[in-house]
Amino acid sequence: MIYEDQDFRIEWEESEIPWVKIFAKANYKEITDMPKALRQRLWELGEIVEITMRELFTPDKINIASFGNYVPQVHLHVMARFATDSFFPEPMWGTRQREGSYQLKEEQKRYFERCLVDKIKL
Repeated sequence: MIYEDQDFRIEWEESEIPWVKIFAKANYKEITDMPKALRQRLWELGEIVEITMRELFTPDKINIASFGNYVPQVHLHVMARFATDSFFPEPMWGTRQREGSYQLKEEQKRYFERCLVDKIKL
C-alpha cells in the first residue's frame, strides 16, 4: 500500500516497470457511477501519479488504463513505459517483445512513494 484515504487507495502492481493502481474504496462498477466529486478526485490522483512518475523515472510514455474485467471495481492503472521494457510498444498485457533491460528497484519504489504521498497531501 502506497497511500490510503477514506475514498481511495494506491498500491503497486508487481512489474519490472513503475506501475500503480488507484482503487476507489466504494464498490462502483463504472467511473460514471461515481459522484462527480469522487470522479474528479480520481483523475486528480491519476495526474499526481503521472507527474511524479514522469519526474522521477523519465519514461518514454505513460499508459493509463481502466479495464475492470477481472476486478469489476473502479480502478486506474498508471504505468511508466520504456522503449527498453519487455513489452514496449505493446501493452503490459500484450505479447512480450524482448527481455527487457528496465528493472524497477526497491529504493526507487520507496523514493517514489515518499514523493507521491508528499504531493497528494499538498
